[in-house]
Amino acid sequence: MSNRQPEQNSLKPGRWVKSTCKMCLHSCNTRVHITDEGVINKIEGEPSSPSNNGRLCPKGNAAILRHYDPNRFQTPLRRTNPQKGPGVDPKWEPISWDEAYDIVGRELKRTRDEDPRKLLPAINNFQKIFLWAWPAAFGSANFFSSVGNFCGGGYHPMNGFVHSAFAAANDVNYCNYWINNGGGDGFSSHLHTAAQANHVAKARIERNMRVVTVEPRLSIGGAKANEWVPIRPATDRQFALGLCHVLVYENLFDAKFLKKDTNAPYLVGPDGYFVRDRAGEIYVWDAKDGCAKLWNDPSLKDFALEGVYEVNGVACRPAFQRFKDILAECTPEQMSAVTTVPAETIRRIAREFAKAAQIGSFIEIGDRILPLRPAAYNYYRGAQGHKYSAMANQAFKLVNFLVGAIDTPGGHCGATLDDQMEDIRGGCGEIKPGESGMMHANPHQLHPEVPFSFPPNEVHLMGYFPIGVDPGHLAQETLLHPEKYNLDYRPDTMLLCHANPMWNISGSRKEWQRIMREMRFIVAIDILPNESNEWADIILPAHDLLETWNMTMIEPPHHEGMCLRQPATPPLYDTRSEEEIFYELSKRIGILEGWNTILNYVTGFVMKPELMLETNRTYTDREIAERKGKLWNGKDLDWYVEHGHAVTPRRPEKWYRPWEGMRLHFYIEDILRARDDLRQKMEEARVPIRSEWAWGDYQPLPDARPDPVLMEPPEYDMYAITFKDIQINFGESTSNPWIKDITYNDPVHTSVLINAAAAAAKGLQSGDVVRIESPYGSIVARLATSQGVHPETVCVSNALTRMAIQHSGVRVGGGSFNDLLPANLENTDACSGQPETVARVRLVKLTELPPELAAGNSVYGGQNGRMH
Repeated sequence: MSNRQPEQNSLKPGRWVKSTCKMCLHSCNTRVHITDEGVINKIEGEPSSPSNNGRLCPKGNAAILRHYDPNRFQTPLRRTNPQKGPGVDPKWEPISWDEAYDIVGRELKRTRDEDPRKLLPAINNFQKIFLWAWPAAFGSANFFSSVGNFCGGGYHPMNGFVHSAFAAANDVNYCNYWINNGGGDGFSSHLHTAAQANHVAKARIERNMRVVTVEPRLSIGGAKANEWVPIRPATDRQFALGLCHVLVYENLFDAKFLKKDTNAPYLVGPDGYFVRDRAGEIYVWDAKDGCAKLWNDPSLKDFALEGVYEVNGVACRPAFQRFKDILAECTPEQMSAVTTVPAETIRRIAREFAKAAQIGSFIEIGDRILPLRPAAYNYYRGAQGHKYSAMANQAFKLVNFLVGAIDTPGGHCGATLDDQMEDIRGGCGEIKPGESGMMHANPHQLHPEVPFSFPPNEVHLMGYFPIGVDPGHLAQETLLHPEKYNLDYRPDTMLLCHANPMWNISGSRKEWQRIMREMRFIVAIDILPNESNEWADIILPAHDLLETWNMTMIEPPHHEGMCLRQPATPPLYDTRSEEEIFYELSKRIGILEGWNTILNYVTGFVMKPELMLETNRTYTDREIAERKGKLWNGKDLDWYVEHGHAVTPRRPEKWYRPWEGMRLHFYIEDILRARDDLRQKMEEARVPIRSEWAWGDYQPLPDARPDPVLMEPPEYDMYAITFKDIQINFGESTSNPWIKDITYNDPVHTSVLINAAAAAAKGLQSGDVVRIESPYGSIVARLATSQGVHPETVCVSNALTRMAIQHSGVRVGGGSFNDLLPANLENTDACSGQPETVARVRLVKLTELPPELAAGNSVYGGQNGRMH
């Protein structure tokens, strides 16, 4: 009898290739195993990467199933069915690339020759964000998508104001008290999920970091937190202001930080602007000498944060005093009435937070002595995705400001979008001095400001949002009412690139479908069928992530460096890279020179002339990836092929107080300046809607006014929210067999969640079918009751929002959540462009499932259609 022990035999012989995941917008390092037969049979995290430490989320593992998905577009396709509509079979006809390019080039050139503004582009590839600039070479500033806006409309500009960065994250290296409000960072969603989950888990275990989760639904993060605080949806700003009240009125704030490192002492006049001398320098009040002085007066003894003064006949107060006056009406008791969070809970958390922040403590890192503030308030879409988004984001930042936890060890730190751009390109991610000692405000993190125009050049009115993020949802408003917005052209051509606006933009699906039907020509660059590309006239099939080259690092919270994506196999089908497709179209349209010129700027190649693209030739994805790698560290592509990445922990001088010596924007006067400049332009142009514009949305400090969704008619007595878990975070994943297996065997994602007591009070129970109605639309769903839901909340998984398409793997839900949301100005933040993401709803019990949900490829399929 042999004593030989069983051996693991999960892998066939083969080789490993280092690469980078693209199953969401982030960039976790991977290694891919390819058998000797050329088959990919395993993907796992790359152990040498300090970013994700060999960890990978379910989406990353499931990339194999996307690669081998039989539903992939395998060759260029031409539509032969002139009828278009949701679920209508396009009756695709395979064609050659030459024929496809001929058709697309001809149609796009016609559009450009007539009026380039007639192009509606939706380019949503974050890892090749340079592709987003292609419409600029074409001549169109339109944007037909919610990417960047639905989740972070107010978030990204506010990070630009405060950190000169695209995103922000709590510093997991030293944080000991972590508040998560409406975001799953470190647990289930947002920045580098697999990486952050690993780092946050270590902090919880090794340092006993306390986690407090504030949200309406008990998420994965809430379940693992030390404390879950259920809150009424769309009231997170009021919760934060309640914390601020306690911190200020109980004297639990870091006065030294506010005086030395922020503009909180700067004097503000009754018009909201800082009080200046004739040269434009700002006054402060010297508390010791009892007089006004300029902010940089060498005789200053002590900056006053509080008080009411007069300077040159102007009544004024320090910015901090202005905020304190606002907070007088934001007591925990007052905010409890809005949020439903008990006042004593607000007070306790504020006091715990202040104590954990260790105000006055320091730490030595490298050759610097830095303030240590191991407490930080983190948040994302659920907390800030509301009408008054700019104010909400600032309220959350101010919690961190008050304890000195901005860009400090243990605090709340800025994270750039494309890490490479931080060092080499002016604008996005650049930190530079501004006026009167303040850091230059930089709200434009995705692209430069779009100039004001009237009639508007953009259907989404981006020229009316001087500090906002593209409000793609407003295209519905303007295209349905062109006379109201004085549109002097009508878009008739659409370019989709890895985009699904029919699924992801707020507003009525029927109205979006009406807009799609009016398009003369639609071309889609994509991998799999979806709700939007089934309307296309031509499909240009793209390589998938396991067949392409790229070099990137997207929104790294704690690390920097470039990550290589390289082909693991030759292309399985007759597909092309996005770079090749856009180059070929550029040649045929006649914009090749302009496209290369723009590429040199958006990639940063202009910083090193030897890397610049020649304007009269085309380049492959490999050539562009190699240049981006060289731009970072001078290494050629062979080095990256061997090492896979150049990722290291972020240098402390970039992560901690990179603005040292400048003052941060506690009070954001630039918001008022943007408001008044826009108002002047609208007045001069006699814009008809100028009297309807929500000028009150532009505030230099947040207040506690309720968002409009809280004021909807009382018969809509519940609040509907949508959510994602890690397997469907930042990506379309539910058609993937492995992700489907995870998702649709989880009751959280196969029913709409409602509080058990609230359901009972309405005569409802688990298994009932309801129609969820808002003032704007409705969806149908099956209910499941839970103790982990706020009593006024209905929770809709993003897995329930898909609609019937040609992809046989997509399971249909009861309608798009976005049908419940308005796509109008009234529910859009005029300051940031953020749309409201919570819906006020009522529930209507149904006797049975609609036929399309009772059978077929439905989330609820397999039931008899008859419910309780």
